[in-house]
Amino acid sequence: MPDSVVAGLTSGGVYALLGLCVVLTYRLVAVVNFAMAAVGAMGAFVMVTLTDAGLNVWLALLLGTLAGGLVSALLGLGLVRWFGEHDLRTKAAVTVAVFVALMSVGLRLFGNNTSGARRFPQPFDAPAFTVGEVVVPQAVLVSLSFAVLITVGVGLLLGRTRIGLRLQALSERPATAQVVGIPAPRLALAVWVAIGAISTLVIVLVAPRLGGDFSTLGNLVTTALAVAMVGAFSSLWLTLAGGLLLGCLEGVTASMETVQQYRGVLPFLVMVALLWWRSRHQVWDSEANV
Repeated sequence: MPDSVVAGLTSGGVYALLGLCVVLTYRLVAVVNFAMAAVGAMGAFVMVTLTDAGLNVWLALLLGTLAGGLVSALLGLGLVRWFGEHDLRTKAAVTVAVFVALMSVGLRLFGNNTSGARRFPQPFDAPAFTVGEVVVPQAVLVSLSFAVLITVGVGLLLGRTRIGLRLQALSERPATAQVVGIPAPRLALAVWVAIGAISTLVIVLVAPRLGGDFSTLGNLVTTALAVAMVGAFSSLWLTLAGGLLLGCLEGVTASMETVQQYRGVLPFLVMVALLWWRSRHQVWDSEANV
């Protein structure tokens, strides 16, 4: 059992990163971004296409990251320009439509899970250390370090810097922010570019383990949303913990023959459990106030 938990950390750090991307998009530009993983998958497949053509892996990674940032910027630009004053549900619906479009385009360009699986480079696949019988690759340390860095860095940015205050104003009152002189469109666009670039890096990191097909990688948004719900779309630290917990649960279920074929439903079970708990919590609070 302990070995299974350690093995689950391989996925846990990546799940935490995906959840953090969802939370950051929600907190900074007030959008629940259903297209995030598909955007990252587009950038990742640009990268692997370039490496297949003979380009240096690090240069290809840079260009793929830029491609992911560009696609995300186009989505953000459309939302800022045409849906800036719309409510959260409308913006979420737009990202769902973009998700469907990107999945269709991605499957057409890169193939489905039977014909389009690519061999992604694994620069961090070398062993870092061993726990019991489990060999922990460097990718685990990279993903965990990246997740902690984002959590701490964004927390400091939002709480202790002027640009952090501007970003919070942008998410809460974009029209008012513009009136008082905050360059809302440029800040929002910068956030979208950053989220697209980070999503691409995360997808590249997890792609070798998941088989490297566009459909699987694009649909990681369900896992990202489940992790973000652990943190109620607001707490970075709870989101980080939720990603690690989900990864460990996946590792445990993978070692149990009776349930391992159902481990893909874990994100949905987490969503349902959290929705039920929060709805009951609201009922208990209302009864306590009566």
